[in-house]
Amino acid sequence: MTLQAINSGVALERDRIGRERDSQLNDLRTRYELLSPRERKVLKLASAGLLNKQIGDKMKLSEVTVQIHRRIVMHTLGAKSLPDLVRLADALGVAPRSGARS
Repeated sequence: MTLQAINSGVALERDRIGRERDSQLNDLRTRYELLSPRERKVLKLASAGLLNKQIGDKMKLSEVTVQIHRRIVMHTLGAKSLPDLVRLADALGVAPRSGARS
């Protein structure tokens, strides 16, 4: 009986964690939808490892404009650092595959 109670508690905890993760991902997707198409492109290129200057060259934007877009993206998605931004892009499924640069 005790083992069954423990297993039940473990299952409930896994379910709670899964629902919490789903809720966080839905919140992230909602925030992603607030980004403009240009901001989404900056997110994709930044998560590919490109520097602001390289992103600007690809998108025909000044480096300062890319910095502004990147700051907005980080604020909107709640990223505190570039690695955090890459992790969020990966969770959203918008990060390029390993080794691929767009």
